Amino acid sequence: MKNKYFILIAAALLLIVGCSKNEVVDEQPTQEAEGRKLVITAYVPSESTETRISLEPEIGTKNFIVKWKVGDVIHFFFEQGATLKEGTNVTLTQQDISLNGQYASFTVNIPAGIDANNNFTLYALHGVPYIFDATNHKINVNVSPIGFSLLTALNSVPVSGEVAITPPVGQISINFNHLGAWQCLNFKNTSGSDFTITPTLTNTGGTTWYYTYLGGTTAPHYDLIGKQVADATVTPSSAGTVNIPTGSTVQLAQWVMPEVVNTPEIKLNAQTSGGTTYVSENSKPARTSALQKGKAYHLYAIWNGTSLFFTGNTLVPTANPLSYVAQYNINPAGDGFVGDLTACNISGYFNYNNAVAQFGSITIGGQRYHLPSSGEWRSIAPSTMWVKYGSNTPYDNQSETVTVAGNIYTMTSDFRNHPSDTTTYALRYKGTHLVSAWKYEYTGKNTNNCHLKITSRSVYGQTITVDDITNATFWDNNTENDVVRYFPASGNSKDSNDRGIGGAFWSSTSGNIMGFRDTYAQSKTGLNNYGFSVRLFTSGN
Repeated sequence: MKNKYFILIAAALLLIVGCSKNEVVDEQPTQEAEGRKLVITAYVPSESTETRISLEPEIGTKNFIVKWKVGDVIHFFFEQGATLKEGTNVTLTQQDISLNGQYASFTVNIPAGIDANNNFTLYALHGVPYIFDATNHKINVNVSPIGFSLLTALNSVPVSGEVAITPPVGQISINFNHLGAWQCLNFKNTSGSDFTITPTLTNTGGTTWYYTYLGGTTAPHYDLIGKQVADATVTPSSAGTVNIPTGSTVQLAQWVMPEVVNTPEIKLNAQTSGGTTYVSENSKPARTSALQKGKAYHLYAIWNGTSLFFTGNTLVPTANPLSYVAQYNINPAGDGFVGDLTACNISGYFNYNNAVAQFGSITIGGQRYHLPSSGEWRSIAPSTMWVKYGSNTPYDNQSETVTVAGNIYTMTSDFRNHPSDTTTYALRYKGTHLVSAWKYEYTGKNTNNCHLKITSRSVYGQTITVDDITNATFWDNNTENDVVRYFPASGNSKDSNDRGIGGAFWSSTSGNIMGFRDTYAQSKTGLNNYGFSVRLFTSGN
């Protein structure tokens, strides 16, 4: 779910709209004299000013608004000592609901068996099935995930509330809280035909980050009283299919109750009615936190008729990985770029701590940049020494795991090393829509313009082999979409003799750099106290 997940995923946190507790209608009912009716004002969730979730999108933002609506049914339960009673449901009418939909006022009968003159606790529930179990003193709420559906097809939000009541009873307010979170999937179909699927989010290691139905006749239920989750016998419903028309984008949503588990790396599965399952070629990175109740997590995905993949919130296919690299090194002052592509003596040197502090996020010339992670550098130069132009060793079908634009790709690549002209040719990102031809050229050793030149070209949809790429005519033609970056051999601040021979560039991952010399280029380890160059990657604006 960064695009910084999950989820994440690959996912934004939205604001919950609260409402003022003094925002009460002028004509409120009064408590019945005999004390068997309660006058209640029920408020929609407002537990934080930093989260917001419901089923009504707010125009112009990614926010959702939670509101009561006509026809909403609220269930009530009464607990007094060892006694647990189910009350009469309330179906909201227009007259009950405030103008902004943030609260509703109505009366509820106290059931027989509850002494209205003594303390009791009132529980309320909306938007989710439950099992009332007076014998075992439980109110078991079914928290099986609601499968992905069109956002417009979902009509309720699972919420609950409780309040301790001490007679004599006055006006009663119940603040409802979210029972779970929403995973929202913005899905674009760029193919030439409709795409009818059952989408799911999965972790290849089998980690579940929310309570889920695992098959059989039981499903997870949350006890409103005991505040614990346990399986209960139910008749589970199967996940439905959704249709994404050709050329359109739809917004899907899935309700889940989070477990106390950090959100793992997530992939998107799309099962067709014919039984074929497509798995996203990339994944959202793991997060260092769990899903939070009351929050929504947005993911974005594209189906192009061949490939299924996560993308950014603009729903534009990921660009060539090399295009995210800035064209120039950072200058010695750290406030801008140098003015030459290959000069070895004009770049700034920074140790690891200073590089992270200054360039974790920076805006230069109106464009946001960041210090790349080791995974981002691996998208340019592998961590294994396959780009080894000092030898003639070939490598085929080598597995790589890299990060591009906040998403993780695991792919295979082929490499051909040519020491005669210190050049490596590679066919990388095989099996993904980022499949591309790469050329690594080292030149100018022991001069002030010594550098590594990297050229990359998309070959998606073409039948190309790595041996085709080694042919000079391949690179002499169709160059209009080539991405080219130059990396000067600026050396490091500890060893002046390294300038003009090799270069090293910090990552945001401690002890990791991208470096090259006259025989190889590699994402590798580096000492944090060394002064290395900085080459930034672009961030989404």
